[in-house]
Amino acid sequence: MSVLQDAPLAEHETAGDTGSRVATAGSLLGALAMTSCCILPLVLVSFGVGGVWIAQLTALYAYKWYTFAVAAGFIAFGFWKVHRAEAGECREGTVCARPLNRRLMKASLWLATVVTAIAVIFPYLTPYILKF
Repeated sequence: MSVLQDAPLAEHETAGDTGSRVATAGSLLGALAMTSCCILPLVLVSFGVGGVWIAQLTALYAYKWYTFAVAAGFIAFGFWKVHRAEAGECREGTVCARPLNRRLMKASLWLATVVTAIAVIFPYLTPYILKF
């Protein structure tokens, strides 16, 4: 009887792990997508990477708000998973039950939040930066 009760718990733990990982990876990829139109070409040119294809990245500016919505959704979902874990809704054996993984997840989410915020603000700050 206990074997049957443990099986759904194991499936729930795997689902909790997957949700946490998807939230963190999605927020980092969303933040990277936010930088693709404005910041990424500048960084690549600064490192000496050149080519015509870098100029084509500016065409992604039209999709800026869509990528922002995706990134913000993943970041919000990730923070919800972290704070839900801190509220005591984690089971033993899941990612959120281990403090080291939770700290890494928080750091990744905050990094994604900062990168996304910079990517949103950057086009409005560019004229002031170029004056110098």
